[in-house]
Amino acid sequence: MEKSYKHNLYKKSMLLCIFIIFTFVFFLCGCENYLSFEKNDLPKISNLTEDNILVNSDEIRLETINLIKNAEEAIFIELSAFDDHEILDLIIEKAHRGIEVRILLDQWQSVNSKTVKKLKNENISVQYYPAQKGQYHKVRFMVVDYQTAVYYCQDWLEKSYETYNFAVVLSGSSVKTITKSFINDWAYTTTISLELPDKINLTDDYVSYTVNAGIKQQILKAINSAQSEAKIYVEQLSDKEIIEALNEAKKRGCEVKLILSPASKESISENLLDTQIDIKYFNHPQNMTMGFNLGVFDNEKILVTSSPWTYYTFVINHENALIIPSPSVAKKIVETLKSY
Repeated sequence: MEKSYKHNLYKKSMLLCIFIIFTFVFFLCGCENYLSFEKNDLPKISNLTEDNILVNSDEIRLETINLIKNAEEAIFIELSAFDDHEILDLIIEKAHRGIEVRILLDQWQSVNSKTVKKLKNENISVQYYPAQKGQYHKVRFMVVDYQTAVYYCQDWLEKSYETYNFAVVLSGSSVKTITKSFINDWAYTTTISLELPDKINLTDDYVSYTVNAGIKQQILKAINSAQSEAKIYVEQLSDKEIIEALNEAKKRGCEVKLILSPASKESISENLLDTQIDIKYFNHPQNMTMGFNLGVFDNEKILVTSSPWTYYTFVINHENALIIPSPSVAKKIVETLKSY
């Protein structure tokens, strides 16, 4: 009897030791990975700050000129329209100094014909994006030396400089994503492949870049996941699904603010009028025209798009958008626009 008791006690002691050893090994080897997994599930916050947001044409144009002047390797540009003569002459000068310059423009914008003619006469690679009839090329950005990109809400036009608009300066991993997008558009236009440098050292900025159908998906995702507030500043809103999503957000307790361009008053969507969403109109003290389209969600994330939130933007045109999870960027946008 005593022998059996000792045997059982020994077995229990061995099981306890095995359990302790297993637990110890788990915490040494497995716990770090487990906690890492938990960390990876946390929302990513971008390292962009308010300094990455350029407000209004003078600031945007100055930064654009400075970046072009300091370019040492390559300049890739996609715009809808381009007739800024100072920037045009500067680009030609840089190309003649050996900088690789490639430009894509919309073929339906009449102002582009003179720009394209002048660039081609200088043997600079410029092409029209091959949009179909009724489709416009609205993608707007510049990449410099594979290290910096600028996302624009407006084109490089004299009349665009009269609008109130924004631009975003990027210097992280999103630059590589945007560069790849340019390479894809260039290959689609010319059937000529461009190659990225083997090594591009960029830190992860957690900024997402998307085009075409991906834009609407990201807008709906942002609205549907909003917890407290959605501030929408767009020139026009007529997409039925987005209007319904905003209305549902309001019903579940989110504060929904919608600011439209005064130019859209006469063509406002019936679907929008049928909602309980309060509509206000952009009112700049100097009567500057609204020239941007963006949403701010929970004061933590902004989503900026190249055009208004309409069927043409999401289905017909070639468009692009940025998603920036940054409370400091969101704060700057809200503070900048609170008086308008």
